[in-house]
Amino acid sequence: MPEGDAVRRSALALDAALRDRVLVASDFRVPRFATIDLTGQRVVETVAIGKHLLTRTDAGLSIHSHRRMEGKWVTGAADLRTGPYHQIRVVLRTEQTAAIGVRLAMVEVAATTRERLWIGHLGPDILADDFDPRMELPSSRPVVETLLDQKVIAGLGTMWAAEAAFIARASPYANTGNTDLAPALAAIRESMRASVTGRRPAMAVFERVGQPCRVCGSPIRSGRVGTPPHDRITYWCPTCQG
Repeated sequence: MPEGDAVRRSALALDAALRDRVLVASDFRVPRFATIDLTGQRVVETVAIGKHLLTRTDAGLSIHSHRRMEGKWVTGAADLRTGPYHQIRVVLRTEQTAAIGVRLAMVEVAATTRERLWIGHLGPDILADDFDPRMELPSSRPVVETLLDQKVIAGLGTMWAAEAAFIARASPYANTGNTDLAPALAAIRESMRASVTGRRPAMAVFERVGQPCRVCGSPIRSGRVGTPPHDRITYWCPTCQG
């Protein structure tokens, strides 16, 4: 599943391609919404909230999409073509531009006033302007499992959750209540904001199994957090993180 910074980049690309432009064609290739036609509607904006994308029109409708691991949005000129054809889920065209959603895990259309059906369960978005790193967190759950819970904090995935635990010098399996995560969350937020602009820093532990820790030289380890079948991989330094 993409991290919040990657989803934010998708939102910026969609916004640049569609904002303030009138749709001359729309094609939803998902059975539930196949008959919907947004032709003639002007796109107001596209925003990212956690890992969710919302494209809004001046008719009061929103297109909700979620990329998961395989999905992507491709933007370009009005005659843009991409594929594979059978994996296309959405096509939006204006006179000047186009946006095509490929292998999207989720595509829905509803009134903008009903967006909370899609995002109402989410915790604070770590990339939102008003995000407070000092937020209260569940105290009895393991650190990385807590950070990966979108109901607690929206936007963190396995990469940034592992990096946050490293910055906090906390074992991924330590209880959140025993760790001050506010400085780590503030640091990760800044790294994610930099990544949105293409300046992602070098990772300390993510996908560095067996490589030396950049601080102490110990080999980086990996393991699973969470309860199957929803468990996820994580990474840590056994010395720096206990």
